[in-house]
Amino acid sequence: MADGQERIDKLTAAELLTSVDQASNEMVATGSFSRAALFVYVLLGSTALSLEHVFSPKMTLALFAAAVLAAMVHYMITRRRAKMRPFLSSSATYGWYAFLASMTMMCLRLWVAEDPWTIAAKLVVSCTALWHLLSSAQAAWDKDRVQDAQEKAV
Repeated sequence: MADGQERIDKLTAAELLTSVDQASNEMVATGSFSRAALFVYVLLGSTALSLEHVFSPKMTLALFAAAVLAAMVHYMITRRRAKMRPFLSSSATYGWYAFLASMTMMCLRLWVAEDPWTIAAKLVVSCTALWHLLSSAQAAWDKDRVQDAQEKAV
């Protein structure tokens, strides 16, 4: 009888641990940087990178105004959320992804695109590469936050 009770307790404990892990991952996902906001910033940055050689001052001002508007909307949406606490320790995987994203941007700036086909190709390449790198950085950041919170003694 004791073995049966111990087996049930282990199963219950495993289920509880799984539910706690899912809840902590969901909490971090809802409390962190929104994927939609990240996509808007990647799209604005990719547009700026793709059109940098054909920009007029008015286009630059319009793109800057769109970026400021997106930042203000993002701030208004997230201002009431709980503030993130600093990490106790982190793996810095997200830092490597961010570093690769900045290196990718530097390489994309060397690509001079002046006709519509090369501008479209540069937009697709930059948007795809930056989205992959920055969303991977955000996923690594979220994973580090969950892991750090689980290691912290309560």
